[in-house]
Amino acid sequence: MEAIKLHMKVESDTLKIPGLSRFIGKRVEIILLEDASAARQKDQYSKLKKLKGKIHFDEDAVALLREKSKL
Repeated sequence: MEAIKLHMKVESDTLKIPGLSRFIGKRVEIILLEDASAARQKDQYSKLKKLKGKIHFDEDAVALLREKSKL
């Protein structure tokens, strides 16, 4: 059994799939699954973007923690 596995962003309803020509004339099954990990990542970043400008760091405390964490 031959297979093609792609991870790509669908930009339109017309897909160009490299290596598809070897399947011409054969019966195939095509399944599209949303990449759940990519959706979760996007969601995580959107939450961080909402916090932009709302979180203020104590720069001195950050510098102190960095110094203490050095080996």
